[in-house]
Amino acid sequence: MMLSRAAVRSIAGARVAAHAASPLLSQRTLPAVWARSMANDNKPPKFTKPESTPQQQATPKATEPAETKIPAEKAQEQQQQQQQQQAPAESEPEPEIDLSKLPDLRGGIPTTLEYEMAQKEAGKKPVAGEEAETQAEGAEGAEAAASGSGGGRKKGQLPDSAYVSSTEKRRQKMANWAFIAAGLALVGGTVYLGREWEEEEMEKHHDIPNGWGLGLWWKRAKARMTGTVSYYQEPAFEKLLPDPDPSFERPYTLCISLEDMLVHSEWTRDQGWRLAKRPGVDYFLRYLSQYYEIVLFTSVPFANAEPIVRKMDPYRFIMWPLFREATKYKDGEIIKDLSYLNRDLSKVIIIDTNAQHVRAQPENAIILPKWKGDPKDNELVSLVPFLEFIYAMNYGDVRKVLKSFEGQHIPTEFARREAIARAEHNKLVAAKAKKAGLGSLGARFGIKPSKLNPMAMEGEEDPAEAFAKGKMIQDIQRERGMRNYLAMEEEIKKNGEMWLKMEQEAQEKAQKEMMQNMQSSVFGWFGTPSDKQQSGESEKKA
Repeated sequence: MMLSRAAVRSIAGARVAAHAASPLLSQRTLPAVWARSMANDNKPPKFTKPESTPQQQATPKATEPAETKIPAEKAQEQQQQQQQQQAPAESEPEPEIDLSKLPDLRGGIPTTLEYEMAQKEAGKKPVAGEEAETQAEGAEGAEAAASGSGGGRKKGQLPDSAYVSSTEKRRQKMANWAFIAAGLALVGGTVYLGREWEEEEMEKHHDIPNGWGLGLWWKRAKARMTGTVSYYQEPAFEKLLPDPDPSFERPYTLCISLEDMLVHSEWTRDQGWRLAKRPGVDYFLRYLSQYYEIVLFTSVPFANAEPIVRKMDPYRFIMWPLFREATKYKDGEIIKDLSYLNRDLSKVIIIDTNAQHVRAQPENAIILPKWKGDPKDNELVSLVPFLEFIYAMNYGDVRKVLKSFEGQHIPTEFARREAIARAEHNKLVAAKAKKAGLGSLGARFGIKPSKLNPMAMEGEEDPAEAFAKGKMIQDIQRERGMRNYLAMEEEIKKNGEMWLKMEQEAQEKAQKEMMQNMQSSVFGWFGTPSDKQQSGESEKKA
């Protein structure tokens, strides 16, 4: 038994010695840690000494051959030699960098245009900052080629599509399909819009006939697209006002703005939003309501302006309020187009603070400066004599009157002309030339009145006697208008609260009926009778 173990140990030691003495192992440059572990693994295994029997104890212990200690000593010597060879390599200092060759970054990062152009000319896509990496890869490739090892393609040898992820490829594919679908939808929509006219459309587009030609097809498609866009740019209705009521018809229509004209709103940090009503608004609206059909024409939306109008004019002297929905949008500007009013433009006057809002009919407009909240302002009230004069003289075309005041302050110029006409009238009265006195003021304006309104009402002075006393036509009309205004104010004081109460009740009743109609329509979908229907059925049964 002992002899066999000694033989096995001698053979194992010989193998280890041969392996340690191999030239391949000495040429390989392995890390120090890996070499130590290999040396430890190459040590012969330690055999545990079996328990000896009495017979074995009696026998003398055989001496181990000296050759088993040689391989271990050689392995340790080889390990020490490797460590001595690697130690100088690890302890060698790094080469010093020549700072004179580094780029000067004090003026910013140097440009890489020359490098990129050179790479582009060489047929390779430039990648900024990879010059050192490219040189290192080239050196490694040369070493691999020299040693005969390595293989495969390096970075940059594959096409760009090889570096695109599958997710990005799916996204690009979906984007391409989306573009194709959008193009097909555009072509299909154009073909559908170019179909032949229907009966209602033919009445609006007489200049574009039906046909299968490409030109006619495109014209019909373009007309329909223009109509779709104009739906959001044109006023809500073709006729903003109903036909005039003969029982309450006024000869003239006066349109007036809301913002910075009748009211002014401002915001402060201390008090927040505040709204102020212009001085003389009540007098202006109530006095001129007997001569004009007053229309509020504002660019403020209905939701914001309607509560202000109801509070500013509770007795509804403003007959027709028109809000943002009634305006026209063109070239980025809001336009108040008077042609949609369903009124004769020769009898329409609009007062505004923005000339761009009335650029469609500037000849019908009176532009006033914006009111900024001055409590002593009288600019609006000063227009009353001029507007009253137009009614008194009954002009056929108000645009001619406004043209004569173009570029001038109307209240001041009107007062000047009226003073001159009054002086001439007094001369004519003195000469008993009454007929000339009737139209003297109109001649001063360069226009002729079509039909005067000096007819005497009940309880009024005869016009001939008034002229003999030196009164002019506008004086007679002003006295009449003031009497009507004072009578109206008296009625408001007596019955104003009752009128407001009746109006409130009428609104509540209308709202209640509207809710009942909505409920009946909703319950009708489910086949359930509403309260109104149930009450009607109970009344029939009774």
